[in-house]
Amino acid sequence: MDLDHLKKHIRMPGDRASLSVLPHKRPSDQAKAPRYIARFDSGWGMLQALANCLVGKDFPGLGVLPSVKPIELLVGRLDRRLGQRVYAFTGWAETVSAEDIDSIRAEDISRSVVGLYAEQSSQAVMIGASNGSLVHLAAALQTPWLPQSFLIPLKRPNMDPDDIVADMEWGKEPASHLLKNNPELVLHHAHDPDHDRLMIRRMAYFRIKRISLGETYQRFLERKLRSGATVYLIECGLKWPTTQVAERHFFQLGGGGGVPPEEYLHGSERVARFLERQGSRFRRWHAPPVDGVTPEAEWGYEPQLGEEVIALGRKLGGKVVRISFEEPEDANPLVADFYRWWYRRRGVTSNHMLAESFAFLDPFWTLRTGSVPYWALFNGRKSAERLKDYLSGVAPYDYIYMMLLSNGIDPIEGVSIEDWRAVLNQASIRGEFIGVDEVKFPYDFASFLRYNTEMKNKIPFRYEIPSPATLDELNMFLREYGHQYRIRFEQAT
Repeated sequence: MDLDHLKKHIRMPGDRASLSVLPHKRPSDQAKAPRYIARFDSGWGMLQALANCLVGKDFPGLGVLPSVKPIELLVGRLDRRLGQRVYAFTGWAETVSAEDIDSIRAEDISRSVVGLYAEQSSQAVMIGASNGSLVHLAAALQTPWLPQSFLIPLKRPNMDPDDIVADMEWGKEPASHLLKNNPELVLHHAHDPDHDRLMIRRMAYFRIKRISLGETYQRFLERKLRSGATVYLIECGLKWPTTQVAERHFFQLGGGGGVPPEEYLHGSERVARFLERQGSRFRRWHAPPVDGVTPEAEWGYEPQLGEEVIALGRKLGGKVVRISFEEPEDANPLVADFYRWWYRRRGVTSNHMLAESFAFLDPFWTLRTGSVPYWALFNGRKSAERLKDYLSGVAPYDYIYMMLLSNGIDPIEGVSIEDWRAVLNQASIRGEFIGVDEVKFPYDFASFLRYNTEMKNKIPFRYEIPSPATLDELNMFLREYGHQYRIRFEQAT
C-alpha cells in the first residue's frame, strides 16, 4: 500500500466507534465538528475527549487515518520524508477553501459544541481557554466545558513557511469575510514555522476566539445557572506580540510551546541552525512590525467573554468562579495533586501517573485506570523540565506512563528521547512510553494510531468510573493546599 492507497482510507476523527466499557447514556448522537473546524487541533480534540468521557467513552485519537493494525504498521514503516507527506496530507484533508469562508458562522460552531453534551444535570460548567489539565478537572467533576478558541485550517496555495509576510498578506481577504459575518469573533492568524512547519506550507492557521457568548452559549449557561450550577471561567493569561491587520484581526508569528517570542521576532543562533537544517534560504524570520500584545492565539484567553459571563451570573444570582493563571502548564501540579488526593479519599491507589502531550489525552481511560494526569503543552524542553521539577517535589510515583506528540519536526527547542526517558526514570518501579517509537521520535507518525491501544494494553490497573468529585471536595482541597500553586480560584463579584 502506497500513499495513494492511504488516501482511500482517510476519514475524519470521530467517525470510529469508541470503546464503551461501562453502560452510560449515549451523547446526542452525535454532534460533529463543522467541516471547517480542525479536529486534529487542541480545541476540538480536547472538547471531544471530554464529551466522550462524560458519556462513558474513550477518545481514539486525533489522526484522520483509521486506527487499524495494517494502517498503523504501514505508517510506522514509512521513511521520514514520506511520513512527513502523509502527516501533512492528513491535516490538509481537513482544510476549507477560502471561497467557502462566507459559510462560516460562530453560532453553528456553538451549537455543535453544546450538541456534544447529553442533556443532564451537572454541578458546574466550565467556559474559556483550552487547557489539558483543566479538561481532566472537568472530567473529575463530570462537568461540560465550552471552549473559547478553535482552529479553522484554511486551504491556500503552496507557500514557503519562512515567508512570513506573504502568509499575512494572503490572509487579509478571507479574514475580512469571516469577521464581517461573525461580529462575536476575533481572529488570530497564527504562523508558527517551527512546530507547525509541515502544515503551514499549504494552509493558513485561522484561530478564532469568541468575545461574546452568542445565543447558544448564553442559553446553555442560563440553564446551568438557574439549576444552581457554578460557572468556572478558564482564564489563561499567556500573551504574545502581534501585528493588528484590521479590526479584530491580528497576525501572530510563533506560538506557545517553549521558544520565546523574541527569538521568533529577532532570531538567535539556534533559530539560524534550525533554518539551516530545514534547507531554508533564511537564517532568521522577517516579521511584520509588531504593534501590540494580545492573548496568545491557541492558549490565551480573551477577557471580553468573561465580562458577559460574570454579568449573566449577577443577573441570575448565580456563582461564577475565575480560574486564572499565566502559563498553560501552571494548572498541571494542582490538577495532578487534586487527583491524587481525590483517589486516596476513594480508596484508589494513586501511585501511577499518565503524562500526556498536546491533545494526546484521554480523560476516560485516565479515570478507568486510576491514573493521575499530567499534561505537557508540547514535546519540547520546557515541558520536560517542568514535569521533572514537579516530580522532584512530590512523593514518588511507582509508575509513570508517557505519551508524546510526534509532529515530524526536530524543533528549535529540541529535546531528545533520552531527555524524556530521564523523566520516566523518576518512577520508583517502572517508567514506560505509551505509543512511542523511541527510535523514530519525533518522526514517529504512527503514534497517532498507536497510543490509544497501548494505553489500554500497557496500563494494567482497572477501576470503576468513580462518582463525580464534588465542588465541596474541590473547595476543601483548595482551602488546604491552593496557596501552593500558580493558579487561582476566585469568585467573581
